[in-house]
Amino acid sequence: MFVMTLFEKIFELAKKLSKAITEDKDLRDVDAANIFSDEAIKHIKQHLSEEEIKKNLELLNKIDKENGWKEIENRISQDGKVKTKKRLSTSSFFKVAAVFVLLISLAYITFKNPSNTKLLDVEQVNITAGTDKAILTLTDGVDVVLEKGKPFKKGSVHSDGNRLEYSKDNSNSKTEFNYLTIPRGGQYQIILSDSTILWLNADTKIKYPVSFVEGRPRIVELVYGEAYFQVSPSTKNQGAVFKVVTNTQEVEVIGTEFNIKAYDNERYIFTTLVEGQVNIVVDENKLQLRPGEQSILNIESKGITKHKVNIDYDIAWVRGYFNFKNKPLKDIMKVLSRWYDVDITFESHDLEEVNFSGLLNRKHNINDILNGIKNTNFINAYEIKNKTITIK
Repeated sequence: MFVMTLFEKIFELAKKLSKAITEDKDLRDVDAANIFSDEAIKHIKQHLSEEEIKKNLELLNKIDKENGWKEIENRISQDGKVKTKKRLSTSSFFKVAAVFVLLISLAYITFKNPSNTKLLDVEQVNITAGTDKAILTLTDGVDVVLEKGKPFKKGSVHSDGNRLEYSKDNSNSKTEFNYLTIPRGGQYQIILSDSTILWLNADTKIKYPVSFVEGRPRIVELVYGEAYFQVSPSTKNQGAVFKVVTNTQEVEVIGTEFNIKAYDNERYIFTTLVEGQVNIVVDENKLQLRPGEQSILNIESKGITKHKVNIDYDIAWVRGYFNFKNKPLKDIMKVLSRWYDVDITFESHDLEEVNFSGLLNRKHNINDILNGIKNTNFINAYEIKNKTITIK
């Protein structure tokens, strides 16, 4: 019996969608029977709403288009040339673009390994994606749980449940500190008293002043975890420099945006510069980063290097995505375990070293993510028991 590969299914659906667009039909009326399962059809049609189309368009710049389109060209050339019957309207063009984003995101993980792959059903376990939540530790040691639907206000600090914000307070010359801890399965945003904005990833803890003292350096400590910084420039803070310290390095900021990944159970600290300029200081050594560069610090040896990177892979989490390129599964599973608050183990050591590439939505549940990886045939199966996942 002939069974279409996932890639062939996607192209069959693409033909139907393209025809619907050129005939000005509702995309959600497209008959995808015998191409995908009922559940898959439901998922696809949900992502063809006007709201989802706009969101999908934003993904165009986040996909490895050069290699992806070459693969698509190769596939199309096997069937013959593509002819355009008429010029699309502007609105139709954007719909086409959005549809291709949707289809490419489904097909992207099969580019490296386009084998005959079936969509397999697995037992559904209710492990949901992370949410906005954190624990605020005040100066007096009191812990406050922050989460959606629970507003909080005390003195110069308040939270609407989605982010924490400090107002400027020059009445106290003494520096007081707060801590913000993001548990596994969480994320949170904070605006410091100098208007610096921080995005904090799962399993992260920072220490910072309630209010920065004028004339003194603005210092924040990343105790552990991952944080994205959008720093308020010194020119708006009486020339006060901004620094981020960890237990092994110091980042001197010169008006910028950057990401620091410094988990306490990993060997390296990654600092990725998006805009501006920073200096990485390790003992007596100083390394300057420019936009698009990343430093890698070996915590044990204190050796540090830098190289050019595609920043989209390192800051995708801030935008709501996982973006992996040739990453070992063991590293990918560390990221997933923090976001979904699960433990992940491998049935064999060889599986840990398998490289995977893919663009995945952080809002999806763990089954969607693991099925996407499983459909590459790099892993055979996975098993979920309680909050432990075994990769097979």
